[in-house]
Amino acid sequence: MLRLSGILTAMILLIGCAGKPSYPEWYTKIHSDTERYAYGIREGGTKEEAVNNALNEIASKIRVSIKSTSTTTTNLKTSNGEEDYTKDSTQSVTNQVEKIEFSNYDVKKMKKLSDNKFIVWVAVDKPLNAKLLLSKIDTDIQKYYQLLKSEHKNPISTVKKYNSAITKIRDRNLVDCSIVKDFSPNSGVDGRVSKLLTAQKEMAKYQSNIVFSVKGDNKEYQDILIKQIASKGFRTTDGSSNITISMSVKEKELKVLGNKILKSKIHLTVKSNGTVIGQTALNVGAKSRTGYKQAREFTLRNFEKRLRDKKIIERLLGI
Repeated sequence: MLRLSGILTAMILLIGCAGKPSYPEWYTKIHSDTERYAYGIREGGTKEEAVNNALNEIASKIRVSIKSTSTTTTNLKTSNGEEDYTKDSTQSVTNQVEKIEFSNYDVKKMKKLSDNKFIVWVAVDKPLNAKLLLSKIDTDIQKYYQLLKSEHKNPISTVKKYNSAITKIRDRNLVDCSIVKDFSPNSGVDGRVSKLLTAQKEMAKYQSNIVFSVKGDNKEYQDILIKQIASKGFRTTDGSSNITISMSVKEKELKVLGNKILKSKIHLTVKSNGTVIGQTALNVGAKSRTGYKQAREFTLRNFEKRLRDKKIIERLLGI
């Protein structure tokens, strides 16, 4: 009986040991990054998941570096205008760093521990990835400056194209610059960052020189429209300009159950060199028990809020 009990105990121990996966030395050993390679060692339910987890481990090291670099950049700026812009850029970079991807990596080791458990050791070639990213950044910078130097027959179209490119690409470029600086400090990436920021400032300068002639039949509504246009970085004039925004306002007073109601129908049309490039119609209104004067004040506030919250100017200009 004692012998049988001993045999059973030994079998249980063997089964228990057999159930534990055997991890190789390369998985348990700490692999410090070298000047050339960044390493990630992780596990996952599939091969792909394990590789992605390892790449995320490498990316997490870079994210810390990017945030630190961005903060330093902000502190180096001195002039108010440039400092404000840099803060915006830093925020954009911080928001983008979770999307780091590597175009080139090597799976050095992989082992299947069970049907739903894989371990991998991944290496990212830092100089090679830096070189690939620099090539992409340089191509994008060239596109920016080609647009800046092109003949601007339609200023609004130019701003639209550039802002679209900036929104989709520039922040990604700044993140890539941070990765390059982390991977290859002597790659000359600081010059690319300077070009990206300069291109943005040049377009902001170009945009500020676009002048709108605002025409309307109601000064109070017109003043609100001018204020919103200025908030987008454009200038306005009472005189003539190649770009005009025409506004017509029709107000209607109603009285319902003791409430004084004012309804306004507003038509906006934008023309560039005589060609209509955008138009829209808005219906706003408000009510007051005090009188039509107060109802009108509320309506004007609603008009301003509508222009701002619904991005009417951006939609009207297509930017």
